[in-house]
Amino acid sequence: MRPRLPIRFPALSLLFLGGLGLLWACTTRPAMAEIPPPLTKQKGAHVFGHLDSSNMDFLHDTHVEWVTVVTWGYLNNISDSLVTHHNGDSTMIEESNASFLRWVGPIREAGFKVFVKPHVWIYEVDQRGWRSDVFPVSDSGWEQWKETYRNFMLRYARLAEEVGAEMFCIGTELTRLSLEKPQFWREFIQEIREVYSGKLTYAANWYREYEEISFWSELDYIGIQAYFPLVKKEYPTVAEISAGWQKVFPAIETVRNRYGKNVLFTEMGYKSTSDGVMRPWDWIESPESRDKVYSLETQENAYKAFFQTVWPQDWMAGVHIWQLRPDYFARPERKDRDFTPRGKPAEEVLKQGFE
Repeated sequence: MRPRLPIRFPALSLLFLGGLGLLWACTTRPAMAEIPPPLTKQKGAHVFGHLDSSNMDFLHDTHVEWVTVVTWGYLNNISDSLVTHHNGDSTMIEESNASFLRWVGPIREAGFKVFVKPHVWIYEVDQRGWRSDVFPVSDSGWEQWKETYRNFMLRYARLAEEVGAEMFCIGTELTRLSLEKPQFWREFIQEIREVYSGKLTYAANWYREYEEISFWSELDYIGIQAYFPLVKKEYPTVAEISAGWQKVFPAIETVRNRYGKNVLFTEMGYKSTSDGVMRPWDWIESPESRDKVYSLETQENAYKAFFQTVWPQDWMAGVHIWQLRPDYFARPERKDRDFTPRGKPAEEVLKQGFE
């Protein structure tokens, strides 16, 4: 193809075009204003296990300011259309609601902010996929899924409002549904806002989902489950992990600038294994599993790289670590290869990073 030559206009034409340009500038919307960084960053952690006023000191010591509370709905498999919670038993639901309030109340009283983050658990996970592949197989199935998912989520949105939780998550890693049913999510977000007055986000998978979601403008934060594969080797250094983060930044910044929202890592964590940064999303079925090589240094380096490289970014609204457990020291050998940084060198890095 021949290169296009520049077009030369007479001086009068340039003046005319300049006038049109000025008129256009005055009648069109200005470019999107610079997005201000968050005033404070969320320092959060998913906390599992019994938590009350007698065992919260470790959270204060680690400078955690947000407690992420995970609740559960259930599907039999990725094609199932019935989202259950307590099998629809109204008595069990009422008892569970009361238990939720008894659990979250003391967390709020201790001065922590609360992020309520419901998950959908898939009972039968096979080669067909996992939570990101959930998709009802028929129109009637889709209608049932919508109704039962709404019931599950609105229940916890109302509880989040009652207990004064500062943030609520409208969904977690439901990739196919978020990309193929965007209108449902837009309408659902408005429905949630009718019963819940706090901030809203969605927890999008790091792979493909967060970049392609079209309803970020309806939410307060762009939420990412930040299990990015940052290296291709075991025992990586801090510098190598940081270099991996630098490759991720352009895509994150593109989405942030497109929607004018800051980015929240709704979940991030690393196993204390030698390959923990290669495939950080890999669930470890048994913390005692001997097919994983124990490496406190790899986990420690992962947290160091995060706080050195990601935490200072002006688009970073905060992180919710997966996970901290108050019962770690009861049987630490059962969790030595697991995600928790509790009782490990990574906990000190977390403490310094959050300070």
